[in-house]
Amino acid sequence: MTLKEAAANSLLMFVAATCVVLITKAITPTPQYLPVADASSTGGGAAAAETAARDGVKVYYLHGRFRCTTCRSIQEYAEEAVRSGFPQQLQSGEIEWVVINFDEPGFRQYAIDYEVVAPSVVLARYRAGERVAWKNLPEIWEHVGDKGVFVDYIQSSLREFTEGPSPTLAPLP
Repeated sequence: MTLKEAAANSLLMFVAATCVVLITKAITPTPQYLPVADASSTGGGAAAAETAARDGVKVYYLHGRFRCTTCRSIQEYAEEAVRSGFPQQLQSGEIEWVVINFDEPGFRQYAIDYEVVAPSVVLARYRAGERVAWKNLPEIWEHVGDKGVFVDYIQSSLREFTEGPSPTLAPLP
């Protein structure tokens, strides 16, 4: 076998393996998350979730239907950051972790309201059932390569958002 034949065979094997991986990923179902029980039980989608919001802070992980490995890492790291850094607040309901697929019917409004086009972590404060402030955390993409820095970024941002002066409500489009 010549070097040229070996290289050609290696490339063909690489392409075949890539096809197998892509097909496997395409047929493996992605778990779908509903944002809150009130939204799914009333059938009201995003509007019902906003109306039923309790006082406190919601940490949203917003994603689309198709998710890459990095997107899944962002969700995993962000959830770990919230759960490990704020266990008492999660227990009391002062902070809530919410995963939303904004490509699902009834939940597209989240992407519009929070001005996201890619997976994002958004902090939202509610008082008397109304959203009074929100903050997108776009730096997640810069930090996802270093889990420790990522977790610190989420925790410090959430701490600042919950304990610092009330940020003003970002205008909705």
